[in-house]
Amino acid sequence: MQRRWWIWFACLLASRLVAGDWKPLFDGKSLAGWEVTPFAGHGDIEVRDGVLVLNQGILTGIHRTNPPARVDYEVSLEARRVLGGDFFCGLTFPVRDSHASLIVGGWGGAVVGISSIDDQDASQNETTQYKSFQKERWYAIRLAVTGTNLTVWIDDERVIQVATAGKKIAMRSGEIEMSAPFGLATWSTTAEIRNVRWRSLGEDPKPAPPGGAALLPERFSVAADRIVAKATNSHRAWQRLAEMCDRFGPRAAGSTNLELAIDWILDQMKRDGLDAVRGEPVAVTHWVRGKESLELMEPGRSPESMPLLGLGGSIGTPPEGITARVLVVTNFEELAARGDEAKGRIVVFNAPFQGYGTTVRYRYSGANAAAKVGAVASLVRAVGDFGLRTPHTGMMRYDDGVTKIPHASVSAEDAARLQRWQERGVTPVLRLRMEAESRPPAQSRNVIGEIRGTTLPHEVIVVGGHVDSWDVGRGALDDGGGCIAAWEALRLLRDLGLKPRRTIRCVLWTDEENGAIGGKAYRDAHRSELKNHVLAIESDNGAFDPTGFGFTGSDEAMRIVKAVGESTGSRLKAGKVVAGGADADTGPLLEEGVPVAALRVAGERYFWYHHTEADTPEKVDPDALNRCAAALAILVYTIADLEQTLPR
Repeated sequence: MQRRWWIWFACLLASRLVAGDWKPLFDGKSLAGWEVTPFAGHGDIEVRDGVLVLNQGILTGIHRTNPPARVDYEVSLEARRVLGGDFFCGLTFPVRDSHASLIVGGWGGAVVGISSIDDQDASQNETTQYKSFQKERWYAIRLAVTGTNLTVWIDDERVIQVATAGKKIAMRSGEIEMSAPFGLATWSTTAEIRNVRWRSLGEDPKPAPPGGAALLPERFSVAADRIVAKATNSHRAWQRLAEMCDRFGPRAAGSTNLELAIDWILDQMKRDGLDAVRGEPVAVTHWVRGKESLELMEPGRSPESMPLLGLGGSIGTPPEGITARVLVVTNFEELAARGDEAKGRIVVFNAPFQGYGTTVRYRYSGANAAAKVGAVASLVRAVGDFGLRTPHTGMMRYDDGVTKIPHASVSAEDAARLQRWQERGVTPVLRLRMEAESRPPAQSRNVIGEIRGTTLPHEVIVVGGHVDSWDVGRGALDDGGGCIAAWEALRLLRDLGLKPRRTIRCVLWTDEENGAIGGKAYRDAHRSELKNHVLAIESDNGAFDPTGFGFTGSDEAMRIVKAVGESTGSRLKAGKVVAGGADADTGPLLEEGVPVAALRVAGERYFWYHHTEADTPEKVDPDALNRCAAALAILVYTIADLEQTLPR
């Protein structure tokens, strides 16, 4: 009897080991079992030396018509970016009866996330992470799909774990849907992929921990009541925001306006009684717009002026401008299909707003795509969901080896009008003039003010926003309000006499708009002390009514942050705490292992004003700004005064 039991147990164990064995999906010699995905404008696909090479196109990929499984499975692979600056691994996979895509290195090179969850893509939902990826370096990527969770590891570090119960899991609409049911793709990037394999899972990975149940000492509840009462009894925060915006105007990197505003903030922080107030030097981008104009020459009896905003980093036109016929397209795929028509023309991307993370591609990379088919300039429809003939500026990028052409934004109304003329069989003619130029880097500063900790001053909680803006509007929502809310959080604590164990440091980062330059400089300047950075919080989503926080850190830390969320929820209706707390300036700290959080707000109107002349203090509700400051103050004080350090 005992011998039969051992035989049965050995057979069971062997069967489980076999079920869990890794099985190859790519033989390293051919595309056997795969098909080339017929994306418009795709690059060449090769297999050499055991490696799958997806050469740079617009969207390039392969897929399998039969997925290895639909639930309770793992996929692993190694991938590296060789050329380009966008996602080098777009893994589309089944989730029961639906599909989703894991994006690694997207949205300009750093975003990791799953598209889509509850109709939000990889750059916008709770899975969104930011990582720095080096070219030519192999990264091990692993995905687990179970009945309860989607989990992702990069180099054995778990970067995503999201519970799927009650969530809509689907793919982003568009050509990427051709990758289903199981596929690999890249965007505007040459990537190499190897060791693609899968295995069945006998058990789920460790499920995401329940949140919101951690208990905090009663003294934090008392402190929260005091903070809310103090924050909501005046409009001092809004008055300070309005004064900054009115006195100094837009605060573009490299401008005198920005440096005068920083001088004023440093003086005001000292008047508030903050500790260790200082400016830390940062070399910043210095792009100057100059004069610019856009005229409709044909059709019409006389030239008609159109609103225009050059995009940050664009070159200018010759002094006489560029006069050329127009080709209007709605996406990159249409441009690739009509590339023969684009030579010598001004390409206009009339891409409808489908969420910032999706539509910003045309602003960021449109000039490269247009130049590759011979265009002499490119224009992009304003990246926003509402406007009153208001173009939106923002950062753009030139790829190495691609001819630089002027790149600017036009209003949604004018982009639509140009397309209607084209559909009527009339080819509009535009004259574009831009004096834009990039100058040598300028000197700026990250602004710092602190409340020094009483017993653990070397442990630091960072809270802030970015002090720079674009050179239009007044930068009230992006990100003056975030700066004022973070700064006001420290002022409230100081005025209330709340003295935490750990140091709370307000950091107003400079030159976020050109690629988190201030955030990277802060990381480099404080690298030796990052092991003692307990939490870094950023407010850069507009100063609207707060809804809660996003957080990226350990499971145990998440439970504590959710407990803080219960406190802000009951007092400010800002209690929703979700996974995914990295913003641009805290992203470099996250890469070094610092837990990060972000204030989340009801930002439905944010992209009405984002990067436009309309970003002014009147768009910020004084009471909403107070609630943002109160929510930040409750979070930073609680974490700073815990008996135990927030666990990593």
